[in-house]
Amino acid sequence: MSRHRLLWPAALALLVAAVIVTLAKPMMVEERLVSISAQNQFAHYPELLVQPLPIQARMLDYQQDSLLWLKTLSALHVYPEHTPVLLELFGDEPEFRQALRAHGENLIPPVIHFYQNPVTSIEVLNRITGGREALSPDQRAWYAVNFVNQEGDDFTGQFKVAPSGAIEWIWTERITEGITQFFTSGIRTLETRYRTDQEIRASDIGWAAVDAVIIGSTVKFLKAGRVAANTARAATISTRSASYSARLARAGQVASAMVGNAKWPALVALAYVTVKHPAILNDLFAGAAKVLGVSTWMVQLLGWFLIFLPLLIVLRWLLGFAGWVLPPRR
Repeated sequence: MSRHRLLWPAALALLVAAVIVTLAKPMMVEERLVSISAQNQFAHYPELLVQPLPIQARMLDYQQDSLLWLKTLSALHVYPEHTPVLLELFGDEPEFRQALRAHGENLIPPVIHFYQNPVTSIEVLNRITGGREALSPDQRAWYAVNFVNQEGDDFTGQFKVAPSGAIEWIWTERITEGITQFFTSGIRTLETRYRTDQEIRASDIGWAAVDAVIIGSTVKFLKAGRVAANTARAATISTRSASYSARLARAGQVASAMVGNAKWPALVALAYVTVKHPAILNDLFAGAAKVLGVSTWMVQLLGWFLIFLPLLIVLRWLLGFAGWVLPPRR
């Protein structure tokens, strides 16, 4: 084929590639797959489709547990502002899922209250047990999650939501309820004596400190989805390549779940989903650019050009063949 006959397919392929690169915004492949899967799975739940991708990913995961799924839907409906915050913080943690499965939307007020407000007795215990800095909102919220798992309705029932949306901790219920569970009895006693202006004894602090160590030592911070997916430019190509390969493997696992056929090799499933959703190619090109340490648009432009050029050459040939076979109209 002469250079002249290749000119217009190449020019058109370059033009189409440039338009795609200009208009399409790349995402991480895993994020793209989560978005596609959420669009398919949550067609009847439009309120979920407006949630951030991390929340959509949690909900896709929660579908495997019907009770947890329903309780989380209820929590999102009752507390649409607060529930996503906690899902993003603790959604992968077994303790949080246990509490959410058991208590649904009733879990949200106490955890959010601890998240938003320092609790003096807990702060004191943190210092006693070796903490040099004040507890972060995440750590305070994690205490509340553990309290709910240990005390159940006796703890969640102490929190009321005012018509204004403000969360109130009803201390009279806490003081008069007469519950004496051993696990948190030390903290309970210290809080009660503190709130009622009674003398704080050394034994009160001691037993409460034991409780704080047991509960507070399990404080976790989610790292899944927050670990930098893009390695630094200073890293070697081999390091970036290994990271990208691991991401592709994870993306393939997500794709296998999407097609509902775990027997498919992960990358075969990813290829199948990519054919149905070509936007994934844009994300793959962007990932390859980061591995190579070059500009994203360069790899995207080259990748789309190499895809469209042979297609346009074949199309040109087919049009020419059709013109040769079909007689002209008279």
